[in-house]
Amino acid sequence: MNNETVKIQTLNNNNRMSTQELLQLITQKLEEGYTNFEIDGCGQHNIGGSSWSKDRKSELLFKIKNPGQRAGAMALKGTKIVIDGSAPADVGWLNSGATIIVKGDCGDTAAHCAAGGKIYVSGRVGTRSGALMKHDPKFEVPEFWVLKNTGSFGFEFMGGGIAVVCGWDCENISSVLGSRSCVGMVGGTIYVRGNFNDIASCVEVKPLDDNDINFLKSGLVKFLNEIDKSELFDKLTNFTEWKKIVPVSSGNKKERMSVSEFRKNNWIENGIFGDFINDDFTVYPMPSTGAGRIHIPKWNKENCIDCKICFNNCPQNAIEYENKIYHSADDKCIGCGICEAVCPKKCWEIISDRKEIS
Repeated sequence: MNNETVKIQTLNNNNRMSTQELLQLITQKLEEGYTNFEIDGCGQHNIGGSSWSKDRKSELLFKIKNPGQRAGAMALKGTKIVIDGSAPADVGWLNSGATIIVKGDCGDTAAHCAAGGKIYVSGRVGTRSGALMKHDPKFEVPEFWVLKNTGSFGFEFMGGGIAVVCGWDCENISSVLGSRSCVGMVGGTIYVRGNFNDIASCVEVKPLDDNDINFLKSGLVKFLNEIDKSELFDKLTNFTEWKKIVPVSSGNKKERMSVSEFRKNNWIENGIFGDFINDDFTVYPMPSTGAGRIHIPKWNKENCIDCKICFNNCPQNAIEYENKIYHSADDKCIGCGICEAVCPKKCWEIISDRKEIS
């Protein structure tokens, strides 16, 4: 292991080092045993992501200025990434255990798909940040801390982890979560300080309990220290200003509306193709037989050698055979195309609306 800091200047005499060149240089230095990097970037992508130290034990430290997209993408446990200033989209995308500190704002999709580690942001984050966060119980819970506010559509399809939106300096903002947050959220917890509205019906807002308060107290100490804002601790620990958002419990979920009912009562009048076709709003199962099929097999006897391979491989037992004549039964066939795929003589073809498509 080499404790000397590797300093990389990526713009020299107006010549910019490419992302590939930079990542190759970092990999070379890692192989040589270096673990500390200071990188003056110029928009290069993926800095600090998915890197290992040579001995797989020493912590890696990346101090970065002016990164491009995906800073810390897929970064691993044992990595610490400190971004001096703001960063564009996808900070901490698929974070897998690293600690990522952004001393500024983040663009869209910060912490997108994060599955481990901690992401600390000392400013705002953009649209769809925190979306698809998840938690594998074998590992530590991923955490995503934001000092100010998020853009719209945040925490979509969140499946696990913890997000904390402190709402600092956002008193004049109508919603520190933007619009349409938490759509499809099925797991995890979001702690929010400040005003918010327009959240999805799949979540519910609850007051903090003692465990929540203890978590926030200890977490805020670490978070504020990492972003050099320790002086805000007292102002952010008035827990009457906080709420938590969690998925609606199974006992409180509303009865689901059927697809057919939604299309008749809530969807665009006459359907989105109403100018071209008459839609009867029938909702076919998937896969479907009969008129609901998209693909229809058609048999041509000209090349048939009566090998029965199609007959023996049809998963629906839809192929009927008599006197060397084959056809598919409409009430069984789902149009999967296996008959066409297995026929050695290409006697089956898949058509749609009487037009060949394969």
